Amino acid sequence: MRHSTRVLVEALRRLPRPETPSERYLAGVRRELPRGMARVLLGPVSPRVSITDITVPTTDTLLRARVYRARRAGDRGRPLVINFHGGGFVMGNLTGADWLCGQLAARAEVTVVSVAYRLAPEHPAPGPFLDAWTATRWLVENATLLDADPLRVTLLGESAGANLAALVALAGRDRSRAEPGWPSFAGQILAYPAVDLTLSSPSIDERADAPMLRRATLAWYGRLYLPQGRPDSLAYDDPQVSPIFAADHTDLAPSLIISAGQDPLRDDARRYAETLRAAGVPTELVGYPDAIHGFLAIPLLEPDAYPAMERMVAWLGTSD
Repeated sequence: MRHSTRVLVEALRRLPRPETPSERYLAGVRRELPRGMARVLLGPVSPRVSITDITVPTTDTLLRARVYRARRAGDRGRPLVINFHGGGFVMGNLTGADWLCGQLAARAEVTVVSVAYRLAPEHPAPGPFLDAWTATRWLVENATLLDADPLRVTLLGESAGANLAALVALAGRDRSRAEPGWPSFAGQILAYPAVDLTLSSPSIDERADAPMLRRATLAWYGRLYLPQGRPDSLAYDDPQVSPIFAADHTDLAPSLIISAGQDPLRDDARRYAETLRAAGVPTELVGYPDAIHGFLAIPLLEPDAYPAMERMVAWLGTSD
């Protein structure tokens, strides 16, 4: 592990994990870096990419979203990629995904929209999924306003965001079955996805003290996202939060799943790829043995982010 990565990992390990986080604590861990600082610490965004913040309506609020488009005149009807950031359903923000979304927009000739869903513990499960699904429906229905093609929509997410992307893929499949006019998704890209919130994958224990993400941290996220003992509590194996337990995985969009070898969630990626393949879904699993969890968010520290980006760009080109 690089020295700079080790410094970041140690800083994150020292972060307290209160069982009842205060508003001040949550505001601090969710604070977005100023864009200039983010470019220096997290990776640059090509000057050829325009970035615009918009709002997406839901039944009771407006969600922030960020649109990334390469600056080319007259280029309409591009494929649309909808991204959900990581952060254990508790943390994470739009700026942390700028490098990933900006690189894809510039290099894959797609329009990327990154959605800031509401977070736990204020909004426990299934709240983040409902936000993600509502935002996706709105973006598909209004894709032409973004000069994007509603018939070529790919879902993208990292970690908890990949969980949401997988759940949205299932919900979209169900809607397409019920309403033939609803467009099927073109693909899903799941980076180190958390698909089994029971923490049953072998790597959860094998990599319990892994860099960047530990088993104890996963359990803490789970307790905030899925508080137990309430009338509306969801179980950890409920398919509304753990997509691997869905009753049916057939007819899902072609999938690219990316795993990190030094990650407790490594086997979640493997197991979900096996589940999709068994259901007849074209699925590619790409692993980076030396990579740590979240490596696509820190490309200046984790060199595997670059070949993973190459793979995503190539995959989007072949799945278009």
